Formats: sequence, C-alpha cells, structure tokens
Amino acid sequence: MQNPLRAAAHALGRDTDKPDRSYRLHDDEYVPDGMRRIARGQLERAHEELSGTSKRRLSQAVHETRKRIKRLRASVRLSRDAIGKSTYARENAELRAAGRRLSGSRDAKVLVDTLDDLCERFEDELPAGTVLTLRLRLENERDHAEARLRDDDTATAAVLAALKDVDARTPAWRFDEDDFDALAPGLRRIYSRGRKRMRAARKDPTPENLHAWRKRVKDLWHATQIVREADPKRMKRFSKRAHALADVLGDGHDLHVLRRYVETHPQVFASEDERRALLAVIDRRSKILCDKALRCGKRVYERKPKKFVAKIERGWRKRAVARPQPRAG
Repeated sequence: MQNPLRAAAHALGRDTDKPDRSYRLHDDEYVPDGMRRIARGQLERAHEELSGTSKRRLSQAVHETRKRIKRLRASVRLSRDAIGKSTYARENAELRAAGRRLSGSRDAKVLVDTLDDLCERFEDELPAGTVLTLRLRLENERDHAEARLRDDDTATAAVLAALKDVDARTPAWRFDEDDFDALAPGLRRIYSRGRKRMRAARKDPTPENLHAWRKRVKDLWHATQIVREADPKRMKRFSKRAHALADVLGDGHDLHVLRRYVETHPQVFASEDERRALLAVIDRRSKILCDKALRCGKRVYERKPKKFVAKIERGWRKRAVARPQPRAG
C-alpha cells in the first residue's frame, strides 16, 4: 500500500526521494526553513552546473550560474530584515563578487547578440557590410573571453569555493521573525525602491537610471516567484509582467553598452557615415524600449508599497497552514 504522505507529496508535484529545490515557498512550509531550502537549492544547482560541465559547454554553464547567483541575492534581500544586517551584508557581498568573476565572457557574447538583433530589425538601414568589421571584432573578443575562462581555472575555482562557503553557512542563518513577518519588510523595500527608480527614470531616462531601475525590477520578479503561493494565478501573472519589464530594460542596457563600444571604436567602420547610421538605429531602438518600459512599469508599480504587500500578505495568511513548525533539528 502506498504511503499516504508520499502520495500527497507526488500529488503536489514534489518528489520525496529528491531534495526540493523549487524557487518558491510552499504554503505548508515554515518560512525560515523554506528560505534556507531555496538558497541551498540554488547554491547546489549552481555548483553542479559550473563544476560538472565540459570546457566546451562552459559558457552556457556560466550563464546559468550567474542566473542562480542573481536569484540567490534576491532571496537574501527579501530576507534581509529577518536574518540581520551582518548576515545579509556578508552573503550579498560574497555572491556579488562571485557573479562578477564570471561576467567577462557573458558580456562579450551579449554585444554580438545585440548587434545581430539590430541588423535583423533594421536590415534595410544597415546593409550587409556596414557592420561586418565591427561584428568580426566583437566575435573575436567574445571568443577570446571564453577561451580565457576555459584556460584559467582560477575564476571558476574561486566561484565554486564561494558557493560552497555560502552553502555551509545557510543552516546557521537565524531569522528574527517567522511566517510572512520574515518577508514583509524586505518585499516592501524591494517594491518601494523599484517604484522610486521608475520615477527617477521617468523624470530623467538616462541609461544609468534605467539600468538602476532594471536591477530593482529583477529583485521584484524573483521575490514574487518566492511568494507565489500567496495567490498562485495572480502572482504568476504578476511575475511574468515583472520579468517582461526586466527584459525590456535589459535590452535597453545592452544597446547602451553597444553604443558606448561604437563610440570608442570608430576605426572598425569604413566611413563615419556608416558609424553614424548605426548610432542612429541604436538611439531609435533605445527610445522605443524606454517608452515601452515606462508603460509597462506603470502597471507593475500601480499600487503603493504598503497596499501591494498587504494584498500579498492577506493571500498568504489565507492559504498557508496556521503557524507551520520548524523542521526537527
């Protein structure tokens, strides 16, 4: 006869024979245990992806590892008030440093992808050959960056060591609050900061303001993934909306980085007219993305922070088991 607890776990989509690494809290889960579980799941996956990959697939593994690190940092920000300033500062700093160690090859690839997207969108205005030398140079720099990463094991070794250190400390994270009280202040701060960054970007839509806003939008996206069980359908829709906004802002940032490269490397163009044509296309596309982001942002940040968090908290308390207890040990 099947164990009823195991049957219930499978009905909920959980496999009791494997560690639960889902990036969300369960409505029957003690929140501090859940946040530690989420962190360790991302840490373990990042470690597996980076340490268990071949040199040939290292670039993709780096990309996945950086995404895990960003999710980790967002979860730490969400728990910031409950785990304390010192724990937050230590883990956030170590994870930020680890992510930066892996940024070089990914940044070089993004420039190539951004240029290809522009050429596809504006093929009539950027005839074949206009950006050929630029693309070859960017492609060469990308290949060199990936080769350096493959040939130099020190960067990946340092990242793996950092992930292992953080993983070893997560069981000792102490939460001053439990239940939704552990998350409400962090969620309010994340939402409020994003709202302020949006207002700053609307007033002065510089690349710097838009990029600063993007980082806060990504925090919000990840935070709402974690508390999805408060209202699964609504939170899934909201998370998708925040994700889409982050992508639009990210595309805009990539264009800014490409523009800066074009400005500082005029020698890769056959003529100044060709370089100006590319800059004009970049500026036009950037304006379109900026306007789209501000429109989307208005929907994402339509509520005041207090009301935004209160609605999620009501949903959480309605669905969650009353005062789940911590795991034994």
